[in-house]
Order: sequence, then C-alpha cells, then structure tokens
Amino acid sequence: MNHKINTTLGWGKRDVLGAEIWDDNPVFTGDKVEFKDRLKLLFYPKKFLLYRYIAKAKKKAWKDLKEPFRILDVGCGTGADVIDFKKMFGREAEVIGIDVVQLQIELAEAKIKQNAIWADVRWYDGENIPYPDNYFDAIYTSDVLGHVSNVPKWLHELNRVLRPGGALAMFSESELGRQAYVRRYMLKRGLNVDPHADFHISLYSKYKLMSMIDEAGFEIKNIYNSFWLSFLVHPDEFYPKLQAQHKFFILKFINFILYKIKKKTHPYSTALCELYGLIEMLTIGRWVEAQGYVILGEKKPFDKNSG
Repeated sequence: MNHKINTTLGWGKRDVLGAEIWDDNPVFTGDKVEFKDRLKLLFYPKKFLLYRYIAKAKKKAWKDLKEPFRILDVGCGTGADVIDFKKMFGREAEVIGIDVVQLQIELAEAKIKQNAIWADVRWYDGENIPYPDNYFDAIYTSDVLGHVSNVPKWLHELNRVLRPGGALAMFSESELGRQAYVRRYMLKRGLNVDPHADFHISLYSKYKLMSMIDEAGFEIKNIYNSFWLSFLVHPDEFYPKLQAQHKFFILKFINFILYKIKKKTHPYSTALCELYGLIEMLTIGRWVEAQGYVILGEKKPFDKNSG
C-alpha cells in the first residue's frame, strides 16, 4: 500500500463504493505513554472520558485476571484508538479492532506496523462479532451507533461478547435534544448542518438511547452531553452548509467571523475549544440534552445473556 500514514484522509470521506471513511491518527505518538502524553487527552474530551473509564476498569479487574485484559474497539476505523490502547497498556492488554469497511482495516494494519505494536484488526459484517460469549473485559466504540441499521441487535451482540461486569465506553451520535437551540432552529427551517447526515441512519434521543442500552443488558454509570455550545466552539462543522444558504443572515455572519478567527489562530484556538469541551462535559454535561453523548456503563452481572 502506498498510503501516507502520517496524514489522514479526513473525516467523512467516501470511498469508491460510497462508504464513509473515518480516518485519524493516534493521540500517543511515542513508544511509551508518559504523564506528559496523557495530558494530551485534555484536548480530546471524548477520548479523555472514554480512555480513562477503560483504564479504571482495567485497574479494577486486573487482580482477578489470569489472562491479558481484552479490549474490543467496535468500529475501529483506521486504528487510531487501537494503537492508543496498546501503547497505554502494553503487554497487559490484548487489543482488537473490528470494522465493516475493508479499506479502513487495511489502513489500520499499516498504521499498526508503523507504530511497531502488535494488535489485531479485522473486518466483520456489522452484525455478528466473531468472538465467543463473555470474551472481552472492555468494549470501546465511538461514532458508530448512528451508522447501525439494527441497533437493538447490535447492542445485544456487544453485550454477548462482554464479560459480566465488563466496561462499555461509548460515544453515540443522537438526534437533536431540547437544548440544541441553534441546530434545532435551522433544522426547523430546512437546514441540517450535521456533517455526516448522509450516513446517520439511527439517531435517538438521550432517553431512548439510555432505554435501549439498558434493555440490551447494560447498566449506565454516567452519561455526558458532548459540546452544547458547538456553534461557538466548532464553527467549522457549520461552515460549509450554512455559508451555502441564502437565508440565516445573522447566523451566517457570526459563523463566518468565528470560522475565520479559529482558522487564523489554529492550533491554539482549537486546543482551547477542546479543553472547554471537557470542562463543559464535566460540569453541565450530565444535564444538557444537545447532540451526542459519552456513555459509560458496564454489563449487568446477572443479565440473562451473560451465559
């Protein structure tokens, strides 16, 4: 393969078959993850919460494990999180990634080799996870649920392969909540600024998501809204579709100014916005209903599907 692994294809690109390609680079670039490297996660708010939750689950379960701590990344994309987990835990963890897009698996394999680690990534059909019951100690999945056609079946499959008490660390897209004021205003007037709208097929409200996850056999420990003030801190998400409109003059003007300021002051402005996002999640994030949620849970110990 001749792909350049030190750059990414970008988010939401289409491959030749029309599938959406999710490409990113690992947070941790060195051979070992030191304290200064972990500080980088302050500028990746979703990963900060999800990675920390899995790290705590590993620490909690480690005394009872006779085998490596097994982590499954469902919808691993091009392997960035798989690499991060392997660098975080080393030989103490077995990290496996699965994805429905073969090109992403090939890119992930190349990135894994470049980072000189061992981790397994493989294609799966999106419905049947090719591992036995109660096999994994933690499941990580980010920006995937909204792309799944049969969410209840998919959630039950996650439950099946996770051991009782095992950790579920998930970021899920959602439909717009009651506090997504700007997005809702535009949507009611015919503009959906979701950059992945062409690919999102399963978006639910916060409480519908919680209900489905509970019914699948998980207990939710915490749930955090992701970026309530996205119009202010992520103007780049709104910019392409909003600036193409002949209406929303005031919103267009504000978005244009914010976009130019952020672009001109990048990467400092981007880092500051992401740090703000983490603070927002940890303060008001448990109560706000906007769009997208970090969900931290575990498999119910006595669930009927636990074997």
